[in-house]
Amino acid sequence: MNDPAHPVLLNTWKHHAGWIRWRIGQAVACGSAGVETLVPEMAIVGARLMDLYTGSFTPAQIAEHVIAHVRGANRLDFDSLSAWLQSQGEFSMIELLDGSHWTIRLGPADGRYLHLHPGRWVLHTIRVQANTLKSAVMAHAHALLTGEEPDNLATVNTARKRYLGLLPMRELTGESGLGAVIAALK
Repeated sequence: MNDPAHPVLLNTWKHHAGWIRWRIGQAVACGSAGVETLVPEMAIVGARLMDLYTGSFTPAQIAEHVIAHVRGANRLDFDSLSAWLQSQGEFSMIELLDGSHWTIRLGPADGRYLHLHPGRWVLHTIRVQANTLKSAVMAHAHALLTGEEPDNLATVNTARKRYLGLLPMRELTGESGLGAVIAALK
């Protein structure tokens, strides 16, 4: 799971289900102590609503496609990209070969300035609340440690309480709810 090439900025914790699956696997391979490290790492997820890409492209492949698109339009350098995005209302959308749509925004000039977000309500993307994503991650990690199923309500509630200090859920429902996010991370 390589990082996206420069100058692409893609927050994989917030926006890439495949990367999250990979990271859970890495953590579980280190046992309980590894799983505990997931909680502070997920601080970057914050407390808001986000879009999670569920398709098969890796973060590096997404970056390659977007860089090729932007380079083909002679907008890969910061100044050209900045001017173009300003003329587009601060962002632009592009479609990748898998049918997913990605929002391009401008990041910091001195770093990864080609900032990507999955599109909203499009193919291979689900809308997710931050605590829902964190709960799904910890349910998967806890289930892998214990041999339980991540979509078992008791497993989910144990993970929510133990790792996140969250109240138990009554059920796993909803199109973008916890059950759907757990399924997306399988």
